[in-house]
Amino acid sequence: MTMAEQVSLSGIRAVVFDKDGTLIDVHRTWGPAMAGALRDLVDDPTRRAEAAAAIGVDLATNELAVDAPIIAASNDQLVALLARILEVDAERFLPTFEERLFTHADGTVTPLPGVVDALDALARMGCWIGLATNDAETSARQQLTGLGWLHRFESVIGYDSGFGAKPGPGMLLESAERAGVKPQELLLVGDTDTDLRTAAAAGCPSVLVHAPVGSIQPTVHLASLAELAALLA
Repeated sequence: MTMAEQVSLSGIRAVVFDKDGTLIDVHRTWGPAMAGALRDLVDDPTRRAEAAAAIGVDLATNELAVDAPIIAASNDQLVALLARILEVDAERFLPTFEERLFTHADGTVTPLPGVVDALDALARMGCWIGLATNDAETSARQQLTGLGWLHRFESVIGYDSGFGAKPGPGMLLESAERAGVKPQELLLVGDTDTDLRTAAAAGCPSVLVHAPVGSIQPTVHLASLAELAALLA
Protein backbone atom coordinates (compact mmCIF):
# COMPACT_ATOMS: atom_id res chain seq x y z
CA MET A 1 0.00 0.00 0.00
CA THR A 2 1.08 3.57 -0.60
CA MET A 3 0.35 6.79 1.22
CA ALA A 4 -2.39 7.47 -1.30
CA GLU A 5 -4.39 4.56 0.05
CA GLN A 6 -4.68 6.29 3.45
CA VAL A 7 -3.62 3.44 5.69
CA SER A 8 -4.27 4.31 9.32
CA LEU A 9 -1.39 3.82 11.73
CA SER A 10 -2.79 6.14 14.38
CA GLY A 11 -2.23 3.58 17.14
CA ILE A 12 1.55 3.57 16.70
CA ARG A 13 3.41 4.63 19.85
CA ALA A 14 6.95 3.53 18.98
CA VAL A 15 9.00 3.63 15.78
CA VAL A 16 12.08 1.49 15.22
CA PHE A 17 14.38 2.23 12.32
CA ASP A 18 16.71 -0.03 10.41
CA LYS A 19 20.04 1.74 9.92
CA ASP A 20 21.81 0.84 6.67
CA GLY A 21 19.84 1.94 3.63
CA THR A 22 17.19 3.60 5.80
CA LEU A 23 19.13 6.23 7.75
CA ILE A 24 22.56 6.01 6.15
CA ASP A 25 23.69 5.43 2.57
CA VAL A 26 24.72 1.78 2.60
CA HIS A 27 26.71 2.01 -0.63
CA ARG A 28 28.74 5.13 0.17
CA THR A 29 29.31 4.02 3.75
CA TRP A 30 30.04 0.32 3.49
CA GLY A 31 31.44 -0.07 -0.05
CA PRO A 32 34.67 1.83 0.67
CA ALA A 33 34.82 0.49 4.25
CA MET A 34 34.49 -3.13 3.15
CA ALA A 35 37.05 -2.73 0.38
CA GLY A 36 39.46 -1.06 2.81
CA ALA A 37 39.07 -3.83 5.38
CA LEU A 38 39.79 -6.53 2.80
CA ARG A 39 42.89 -4.69 1.59
CA ASP A 40 44.12 -4.45 5.17
CA LEU A 41 43.45 -8.07 6.10
CA VAL A 42 44.03 -10.15 2.97
CA ASP A 43 47.52 -10.00 1.48
CA ASP A 44 47.04 -12.52 -1.32
CA PRO A 45 45.48 -10.73 -4.33
CA THR A 46 43.68 -13.84 -5.59
CA ARG A 47 42.11 -14.61 -2.21
CA ARG A 48 41.24 -10.93 -1.74
CA ALA A 49 39.47 -10.80 -5.10
CA GLU A 50 37.59 -14.01 -4.34
CA ALA A 51 36.50 -12.69 -0.95
CA ALA A 52 35.40 -9.37 -2.46
CA ALA A 53 33.33 -11.12 -5.12
CA ALA A 54 31.64 -13.31 -2.51
CA ILE A 55 30.46 -10.37 -0.42
CA GLY A 56 29.65 -8.15 -3.39
CA VAL A 57 32.24 -5.36 -3.31
CA ASP A 58 34.25 -4.14 -6.30
CA LEU A 59 37.82 -3.48 -5.16
CA ALA A 60 38.52 -1.25 -8.17
CA THR A 61 35.62 1.13 -7.56
CA ASN A 62 34.74 0.45 -3.88
CA GLU A 63 31.14 -0.05 -5.01
CA LEU A 64 28.70 -2.62 -3.65
CA ALA A 65 26.65 -4.87 -5.87
CA VAL A 66 22.90 -4.30 -5.72
CA ASP A 67 22.48 -7.68 -4.03
CA ALA A 68 25.64 -7.51 -1.88
CA PRO A 69 25.26 -9.63 1.29
CA ILE A 70 26.40 -6.74 3.49
CA ILE A 71 23.17 -4.89 2.69
CA ALA A 72 21.10 -7.27 4.81
CA ALA A 73 23.45 -9.79 6.46
CA SER A 74 24.89 -9.48 9.96
CA ASN A 75 28.64 -9.25 10.44
CA ASP A 76 28.95 -12.77 11.79
CA GLN A 77 27.18 -14.06 8.68
CA LEU A 78 29.60 -12.14 6.46
CA VAL A 79 32.58 -13.41 8.41
CA ALA A 80 31.33 -17.00 8.15
CA LEU A 81 31.34 -16.53 4.37
CA LEU A 82 34.79 -14.93 4.36
CA ALA A 83 36.24 -17.53 6.71
CA ARG A 84 35.45 -20.34 4.28
CA ILE A 85 37.22 -18.51 1.47
CA LEU A 86 40.21 -17.35 3.52
CA GLU A 87 40.46 -20.64 5.43
CA VAL A 88 40.49 -18.97 8.84
CA ASP A 89 38.55 -19.56 12.05
CA ALA A 90 35.39 -17.43 11.84
CA GLU A 91 35.08 -16.84 15.58
CA ARG A 92 38.65 -15.57 15.84
CA PHE A 93 38.46 -13.57 12.62
CA LEU A 94 35.25 -11.72 13.56
CA PRO A 95 36.74 -9.15 16.01
CA THR A 96 39.69 -8.47 13.70
CA PHE A 97 37.41 -7.99 10.72
CA GLU A 98 35.00 -5.74 12.62
CA GLU A 99 37.82 -3.58 13.99
CA ARG A 100 39.13 -2.82 10.49
CA LEU A 101 35.65 -2.47 8.99
CA PHE A 102 34.43 -0.06 11.66
CA THR A 103 37.63 1.99 11.52
CA HIS A 104 37.17 2.54 7.79
CA ALA A 105 33.43 3.21 8.18
CA ASP A 106 34.18 6.02 10.64
CA GLY A 107 35.47 8.00 7.68
CA THR A 108 32.82 7.00 5.15
CA VAL A 109 29.49 7.08 7.02
CA THR A 110 27.06 9.06 4.86
CA PRO A 111 23.58 10.06 6.05
CA LEU A 112 20.57 9.89 3.78
CA PRO A 113 18.52 13.07 3.30
CA GLY A 114 15.59 13.89 5.53
CA VAL A 115 16.59 11.79 8.54
CA VAL A 116 16.89 14.59 11.09
CA ASP A 117 13.61 16.20 10.03
CA ALA A 118 11.83 12.84 10.33
CA LEU A 119 13.31 12.12 13.76
CA ASP A 120 12.44 15.61 14.99
CA ALA A 121 8.86 15.27 13.76
CA LEU A 122 8.43 11.92 15.51
CA ALA A 123 9.90 13.32 18.72
CA ARG A 124 7.43 16.22 18.65
CA MET A 125 4.63 13.67 18.32
CA GLY A 126 5.85 11.89 21.44
CA CYS A 127 6.96 8.72 19.65
CA TRP A 128 9.45 6.41 21.31
CA ILE A 129 12.32 5.98 18.80
CA GLY A 130 14.65 2.99 18.53
CA LEU A 131 17.14 1.38 16.17
CA ALA A 132 17.41 -2.28 15.15
CA THR A 133 20.30 -3.20 12.87
CA ASN A 134 22.21 -6.23 11.68
CA ASP A 135 25.35 -4.17 12.27
CA ALA A 136 27.10 -4.55 15.63
CA GLU A 137 25.65 -2.42 18.43
CA THR A 138 29.02 -0.77 19.07
CA SER A 139 29.35 0.20 15.41
CA ALA A 140 25.79 1.52 15.28
CA ARG A 141 26.31 3.66 18.38
CA GLN A 142 29.63 4.90 17.00
CA GLN A 143 28.04 5.95 13.71
CA LEU A 144 25.06 7.60 15.40
CA THR A 145 27.43 9.48 17.69
CA GLY A 146 29.53 10.64 14.74
CA LEU A 147 26.43 11.96 13.00
CA GLY A 148 25.18 13.66 16.18
CA TRP A 149 22.08 11.45 16.29
CA LEU A 150 22.63 9.10 19.23
CA HIS A 151 20.64 11.22 21.70
CA ARG A 152 17.60 10.92 19.44
CA PHE A 153 17.33 7.15 20.02
CA GLU A 154 16.06 5.61 23.24
CA SER A 155 17.31 2.16 22.25
CA VAL A 156 20.00 0.79 19.93
CA ILE A 157 20.02 -2.96 19.25
CA GLY A 158 22.52 -4.78 17.01
CA TYR A 159 22.91 -8.36 15.88
CA ASP A 160 25.24 -8.96 18.84
CA SER A 161 23.05 -7.39 21.54
CA GLY A 162 21.63 -10.74 22.61
CA PHE A 163 18.28 -10.76 20.80
CA GLY A 164 19.26 -12.43 17.54
CA ALA A 165 19.65 -10.96 14.07
CA LYS A 166 17.01 -9.94 11.58
CA PRO A 167 14.82 -11.45 10.15
CA GLY A 168 14.20 -13.03 13.55
CA PRO A 169 11.70 -11.14 15.73
CA GLY A 170 13.93 -10.71 18.79
CA MET A 171 15.11 -7.15 18.17
CA LEU A 172 11.58 -5.83 17.72
CA LEU A 173 10.10 -7.77 20.60
CA GLU A 174 12.84 -6.41 22.88
CA SER A 175 12.25 -2.90 21.50
CA ALA A 176 8.54 -3.20 22.28
CA GLU A 177 9.40 -4.34 25.80
CA ARG A 178 11.72 -1.36 26.29
CA ALA A 179 9.14 1.05 24.89
CA GLY A 180 6.36 -0.41 27.01
CA VAL A 181 4.13 -1.06 24.00
CA LYS A 182 2.53 -4.04 22.29
CA PRO A 183 4.21 -5.28 19.08
CA GLN A 184 1.27 -4.02 17.02
CA GLU A 185 1.89 -0.53 18.44
CA LEU A 186 5.48 -0.54 17.17
CA LEU A 187 6.31 0.38 13.57
CA LEU A 188 9.46 -0.84 11.81
CA VAL A 189 10.86 1.43 9.11
CA GLY A 190 13.29 -0.30 6.76
CA ASP A 191 14.44 -0.71 3.18
CA THR A 192 14.71 -4.46 2.53
CA ASP A 193 12.67 -7.64 2.49
CA THR A 194 14.70 -8.70 5.53
CA ASP A 195 13.22 -5.78 7.47
CA LEU A 196 9.71 -6.68 6.35
CA ARG A 197 10.18 -10.31 7.36
CA THR A 198 11.38 -9.12 10.75
CA ALA A 199 8.28 -7.01 11.27
CA ALA A 200 5.99 -9.84 10.18
CA ALA A 201 7.71 -12.30 12.53
CA ALA A 202 7.26 -9.91 15.46
CA GLY A 203 3.66 -8.99 14.63
CA CYS A 204 4.55 -5.36 13.88
CA PRO A 205 3.39 -3.14 11.00
CA SER A 206 6.10 -2.02 8.59
CA VAL A 207 7.05 0.85 6.32
CA LEU A 208 9.29 0.29 3.31
CA VAL A 209 11.28 3.34 2.23
CA HIS A 210 14.05 4.11 -0.30
CA ALA A 211 13.38 0.90 -2.22
CA PRO A 212 10.82 -0.70 -4.54
CA VAL A 213 8.47 -3.32 -3.14
CA GLY A 214 9.98 -6.77 -3.53
CA SER A 215 8.61 -10.19 -2.67
CA ILE A 216 7.02 -9.06 0.61
CA GLN A 217 4.31 -6.43 0.89
CA PRO A 218 4.88 -3.76 3.57
CA THR A 219 2.01 -2.22 5.49
CA VAL A 220 2.88 1.05 3.75
CA HIS A 221 5.38 1.95 1.02
CA LEU A 222 6.78 5.49 1.21
CA ALA A 223 8.91 7.34 -1.31
CA SER A 224 10.91 9.07 1.42
CA LEU A 225 11.18 9.60 5.16
CA ALA A 226 9.60 13.03 4.68
CA GLU A 227 6.20 11.30 4.46
CA LEU A 228 6.55 9.33 7.69
CA ALA A 229 5.27 11.85 10.23
CA ALA A 230 2.13 12.57 8.20
CA LEU A 231 1.42 8.85 8.09
CA LEU A 232 1.36 8.68 11.88
CA ALA A 233 -0.50 11.94 12.54
